[in-house]
Amino acid sequence: MSYRPLELVIQSAQGLKYVNHLKKMKPYAVVSIRDHNNIPHSSESKTSVDSEGGSNPTWNCNVKFTISLAIAQENHLDLVVKLKSRRKTHGLRDKDIGEVCVLISELLKCFGDDDDAAEDEKHMSKNIVTSDGEAQGALAFSYKFGRTVDHPPTDPNVKQGPKRGANGFARGNHQVPTKFYGYE
Repeated sequence: MSYRPLELVIQSAQGLKYVNHLKKMKPYAVVSIRDHNNIPHSSESKTSVDSEGGSNPTWNCNVKFTISLAIAQENHLDLVVKLKSRRKTHGLRDKDIGEVCVLISELLKCFGDDDDAAEDEKHMSKNIVTSDGEAQGALAFSYKFGRTVDHPPTDPNVKQGPKRGANGFARGNHQVPTKFYGYE
């Protein structure tokens, strides 16, 4: 199976729907790769909170993913950027502002199959869709794909669980039983 690294810079947003009624909006973005069933195919990355941005935040946050070309070319993967407003009130969730979804295959089309174009950076602006289904505001980001590889690199951000033995028990400094009593 072939993979391509994807590097994004979540730059800024303009004209966000104002979702806070009493306090200034403090927007941030949550970026992930998901399939059409909303199942994540990556870990989530968050931008910093722009406490000065209000309706026009700036982040310039770098995000990296590794994309399975086979799944992406079947139009099954989306770049999903959820925009939220931080709420410091204890016990209340952050407010949803809107969302941008872009097919990874759409991003790949701009690069084609040419690995020589791997260093080219593309810029894109997409409408933000609010929870009401209305388009309000725009998200600006840049992206580029790296060269095609046969195996995905290991993600240093993913915590590896304890190593497991053949019987499913975690291995550590203790002995792992090789047989259960009463079972052979």
